[in-house]
Amino acid sequence: MEARTLELVFPEHTNPLGAAFGGFVLGLMDKVGSYAAARRAKKPVVTVAVGSVEFKVPIRTGDLLEVVAKVVRVGRTSLTVEVEVYKERFGENGRVLATRGILTYVAVNERGEPVPVEDHAGAD
Repeated sequence: MEARTLELVFPEHTNPLGAAFGGFVLGLMDKVGSYAAARRAKKPVVTVAVGSVEFKVPIRTGDLLEVVAKVVRVGRTSLTVEVEVYKERFGENGRVLATRGILTYVAVNERGEPVPVEDHAGAD
């Protein structure tokens, strides 16, 4: 299961040098990752872990970001999601992988308690 979104980087998302705050990028990754996990689980999910995150190249004011999240593993109650952030500049060809990370979510009921993911045999 996959989810994706586009986001334009504005000055309020960046430090004085014009590079995006890591927290801004992580927030986008968590949001889109949760969409992919919830779509696969068919239930609400909560973030339980942020694994390795690699900031490969700087993201700058004016960059258009494409955030792509894909469920790569489904456990009994948990889902592991790989999230990649690509950047591109208007007027330039192609896009570049800027950030990649692994996040883990748990499916929950209305009380926030973990619940099984149906057909947890693997990712789709």
